[in-house]
Amino acid sequence: MGLTKIKHPSHSQHYLLLKYPQEPYQCNGCMGLGFGPCYECEHEDCCFYLHEECANAAPSTSHPFSKCSLKFHDKAPQEGERYCDACGEDVSGFVYQCKHKNPHDFHPRCLKLPRTLTTEDGLMLELRKKLPSKCLHCGSKETSNRIQGWCYVSSSDQYCYHIACVKDMVMENWRKGYFNEDGNVKASHLALQTFNPGREIVQPSGKSSSKAKKLWSTAKTVIMLIISALFGDPTTLISVLVQQLLSS
Repeated sequence: MGLTKIKHPSHSQHYLLLKYPQEPYQCNGCMGLGFGPCYECEHEDCCFYLHEECANAAPSTSHPFSKCSLKFHDKAPQEGERYCDACGEDVSGFVYQCKHKNPHDFHPRCLKLPRTLTTEDGLMLELRKKLPSKCLHCGSKETSNRIQGWCYVSSSDQYCYHIACVKDMVMENWRKGYFNEDGNVKASHLALQTFNPGREIVQPSGKSSSKAKKLWSTAKTVIMLIISALFGDPTTLISVLVQQLLSS
């Protein structure tokens, strides 16, 4: 956890305070979605937010998945569309790039993703640069914009999800307004309808075997764990979603 009060060059006129928003926000640094702790302008009318990772971005960094040093930029120096090589999303603001002629791009937050995640029942997920098999959600090894992208994979390779696919699921719900600040349970149920664990996993019915039900339940737990890693510690609303997932 960083300092509780900082000054940042991207919003130098006011102090930024470390807060825990009760609703999703858009980071004014990388322009990505966030749920967890962030730095927010002390003047609420500004509506200025920064992910912790964006607020504390170092001038240069490294990552095991990149062979060279990565330099921070407020905005990509190149013209045209660029995509994060980790999550596949647009690069619209803060970014790290390598020194290659056609550099790789990474959101600050993507570079801070935990290398391993573990569910409460001990299932471990590992962050990998390449998929060992097709993503359970999209059924492909590449994202929709043809970037291979990073993924989280279980130790048995049974559960494999693009970071990009999980982000897309959340973004779709956010655009539809399902993540609202009043924690509306009906809206939460609507959001759950699009959190489909994958094409290869059939939703169980009342007559399904206990094995099929466990597979479905575990897949949904895996997705929610990845969501927490991508967007921050679960807020009240995300906690509601988790409870609904585990009880359905």
